[in-house]
Amino acid sequence: MRTTAQRPGRILAAASLLLPLIAASCGSSSYARRENGDRQLSAQVDERLAAASELSSLKLQAKSHWGVVALLGEVYEERLKVQAGELATSVPGVVRVNNMILVVKGVSKSEGSSPAEGALFMSRAE
Repeated sequence: MRTTAQRPGRILAAASLLLPLIAASCGSSSYARRENGDRQLSAQVDERLAAASELSSLKLQAKSHWGVVALLGEVYEERLKVQAGELATSVPGVVRVNNMILVVKGVSKSEGSSPAEGALFMSRAE
């Protein structure tokens, strides 16, 4: 015969097994929502950049993580970099903007041109 003292022990044991499962499912759906929100925020910033007449022809990209947007790409004038940063900041949901756009005078370094004389290079050997 079972006593009433054994039942709370079993209930606690069952709860201790189920709680991590419930918490894990809540966490993964929370992660999925945040990841989806970051994708949407990146897309909204990309749309704003593409809609700006001076910026639309440039290869600029926005990457978002927890509402912090990183702007990537190259422009030929500092004012375009500033303009891109202001546009990104104006998008609802953007917490902060890390403007990592490079201002490149002359030929773009991303197109395979040779580096400037005396340029410092850092590489990672694997």
